[in-house]
Amino acid sequence: MALFVFLAVTAVTLPWMVRNTLMHHRMTGIESALGYNLYVGYHPQGTGTFQYPQSLDLLPMLEDGKRDAIGQAKAWDFIRADPSRVPYLAVRRLGYFFGLERRALTYFYSNNYFGYIPAPLLLAIAAILLLPFVVISTSAVFGLALTRWRTQTTLLALFLIGYLTPHVFILAEDRFHLTFIPFLAVLAVRCWTGGRAALRLLWKTTSGRLTLTLAGLAVLLLLLNWSLEIWRDAAKISQLLSPAGNMTYFPY
Repeated sequence: MALFVFLAVTAVTLPWMVRNTLMHHRMTGIESALGYNLYVGYHPQGTGTFQYPQSLDLLPMLEDGKRDAIGQAKAWDFIRADPSRVPYLAVRRLGYFFGLERRALTYFYSNNYFGYIPAPLLLAIAAILLLPFVVISTSAVFGLALTRWRTQTTLLALFLIGYLTPHVFILAEDRFHLTFIPFLAVLAVRCWTGGRAALRLLWKTTSGRLTLTLAGLAVLLLLLNWSLEIWRDAAKISQLLSPAGNMTYFPY
């Protein structure tokens, strides 16, 4: 079945790769946004995520191949000029990847799409949008600790690592973790169905205590990441909750 899936994906994507390669006169995949993403992700005034106004620099270029080539060249110039930023940006992107999904609500509300919303109601709406990811991701950490490693779980780990790694070294946003949600939900269910009894049983062994300690550390890092995110944007959040918050006109 794995071979069948690979052949099916190849049959769909290979013609587009051939077409794009012939058009741009160099090896090109099914899309050509790598240069743009690298440019934004390593821009000297950026922090590794999609940011305004540097995200607009390459958009006037209508030719995809030219935009991609210039973006990659500029990104390498940024890296060579200050290679010490590479690990710093990788850590920042990891935080952005697991960040709270606030940007859409912030943008649409601050640009008066919905009119004025009282602060208590706005906070309630934000909680409805943000807390499910908090619950699922923290539960999934302990669900992973309770999961026995088999071929299927190894494949899941490879998928999660394989999907996360490029974002850590190119560009990351909170919306990118949405692909993780179905898989995190499976692990969260493992935690919820096992419950405290399964956690207590795991704690009785030395390896189990180590696993749960690492899981607790991972949850603390998630909580720290979200706390730092709210602290970093405290001024913006305060403006949103003010009587004129729907007319603060924050950029996307």
